[in-house]
Amino acid sequence: MRNIPTDLLRTFLAVIDLRSHTRAAEQLGRTQPAISLQMKKLQELLDVSLFAKDASAQPTEAGELVASYARQMLALNDEMVLRLSKRDQHGKIRLGIPNDYADHFLPKLMPRLARSGHDFRFEVVCDLSHVLLQGLRNGLYDLVVAMTPDGPAEGAFMTWKEPLTWVGDSPTSVVTDGNANLRIACYPEGCLYRRAMLTALQRDGRGYDLVYTSPSLAGLEAAVGSGFGNTVLARRIVPAKLSTLDEALGLPRLADVVVGIYLGSDRKRSAVAESFAAHFADAFLASSRDA
Repeated sequence: MRNIPTDLLRTFLAVIDLRSHTRAAEQLGRTQPAISLQMKKLQELLDVSLFAKDASAQPTEAGELVASYARQMLALNDEMVLRLSKRDQHGKIRLGIPNDYADHFLPKLMPRLARSGHDFRFEVVCDLSHVLLQGLRNGLYDLVVAMTPDGPAEGAFMTWKEPLTWVGDSPTSVVTDGNANLRIACYPEGCLYRRAMLTALQRDGRGYDLVYTSPSLAGLEAAVGSGFGNTVLARRIVPAKLSTLDEALGLPRLADVVVGIYLGSDRKRSAVAESFAAHFADAFLASSRDA
């Protein structure tokens, strides 16, 4: 009887859900050749072709079958870890997450955990990414979701590139003052969205005026949604009431950021935190499939 490592199954699902070996490598913090080697090993273990020859990330009929079983197997694996962890005192998850990611992902994730019957306690803190990563290093969190500008920080469980976009109250709404300066609404100093936005504006010599600052996504949504200014957000988490701005408007090109899920070093909590991280990763993949 052959045993299939769960790590290979998670990688396989990442490849087909993201429709790319390269994007899966970026998400998982590995190289593309490493992903290809994992897929080669999985195909050898199963003795089937998982991908169509004319499309490297398109699953064959056998691949679809494997994906179906893989989702069930990983769900059972994660449920077992979570249920066993309920019996110890380390069942509380201390989660640090940026405000906008909490607003976007937690409503998708928490119902899944509620349906699974787990009785975990959560402490959720929303803050800027660099503050959260420092808190993780200081032992304040078991799990952190954070953005970095130039690549993943040390100890990433999973990473992915997140495209940024200009946002307004409609697809063509560029808000300027009487001097043609772009009116900017943004998060406080230290936010990577703010850094990427101002860097792009200064690089292109575009005039701007910071007219509104808020630490919350709801605050930015109120300002931008009323036509008070424009902002920059991760494309994935733009609120439904706002719009990404048309690229033809000629606004400065924005650099991507890297988003990662990071685990703390406390071994007593690691099984619980890693299982929760896997659930969060599944929520991200589901969001990618729906995008």
